[in-house]
Amino acid sequence: MTIIWAMDAFEDNKELNLKMATYLTRLHERTGADILPVYLLRENEIVLPSYEVPTWVTDHSRTAEALFKEVLEDYHLPFLLEPKVIPHASQSHAGAAETLTNFADRIKAQMIVVGNHGRQGFQRFLLGSFAESLLLESDVPVMVVGSQATAKPITNILFPTEFGDHSKENFRQVLDLAKKLNAEVTLFHCIARPIESLFEMDTRPKIYNFKGKMLTLEQIVEQQIEHQSSRAHHWVTWAHNEGVTAQYQIDSSYKSVDEAILEAASQMNTGLIVMEAQSGPMSSAILGSFTRNVVRKASCPVYVITRHFYDRPEDRFMDTPAP
Repeated sequence: MTIIWAMDAFEDNKELNLKMATYLTRLHERTGADILPVYLLRENEIVLPSYEVPTWVTDHSRTAEALFKEVLEDYHLPFLLEPKVIPHASQSHAGAAETLTNFADRIKAQMIVVGNHGRQGFQRFLLGSFAESLLLESDVPVMVVGSQATAKPITNILFPTEFGDHSKENFRQVLDLAKKLNAEVTLFHCIARPIESLFEMDTRPKIYNFKGKMLTLEQIVEQQIEHQSSRAHHWVTWAHNEGVTAQYQIDSSYKSVDEAILEAASQMNTGLIVMEAQSGPMSSAILGSFTRNVVRKASCPVYVITRHFYDRPEDRFMDTPAP
């Protein structure tokens, strides 16, 4: 197993790098994965005073690699592979993310770990986010360690799900990850607020037309909870058959999905959130994304199973059949 550590080596973000180093150490200890530090070198990015650079030094990539090694020595991670500097000419986060995901495909990496500064508002509008660009471009899952993440152990994985076909395939990935990390899994589902009735009635409580039946709001919610709980129970049994301890939580608070996920993660002291990225670039830009909101605010790493990963035709999961 190869994990790429996408590191911004020369920016003043040592605190965030230390957090990533902590999680990478745990991933290496639990999975035996090879950890490859990678730095994306934009053309003409490193400009050093002439008196510091010998005249024979013309290869900026080699200069960057030497500096990159010096930076990595501060983190005391003897298990790291030889660091890699990848030159590219793109001036955008999207172009840099495409360069990295192409490299990840070429070496058949199973994961990319990247930091997220958690910029908000106008600053984020101006600077953008490499991590979020990577979530749109990557063909392999991306683990994002945010600025608010704390170095807690990964003993419990929170998996928000709609129990759909994509979720079923992604749950296989979650189970595989849980086995490697020796972690428990909590399935989390939010009950959506039922739409308003198609006609108004003066009686109380209001009666709603739901799946051809006239029901109260409370009855609709009860049916939804019962239905989703039954599905969750089957998935918990599936996990137990795979040797993974699992439980589920059905949320009917009607909070926004991202708010409910973040609150549940905090209450459970979750060590890792696994999200499914299903929105495309345009919807992400205009409407925002529950996944991206969780990535920005979570107090633990967020492992994102990207669209490109589960849209691929080949089977990239375990052979275990779903129930």
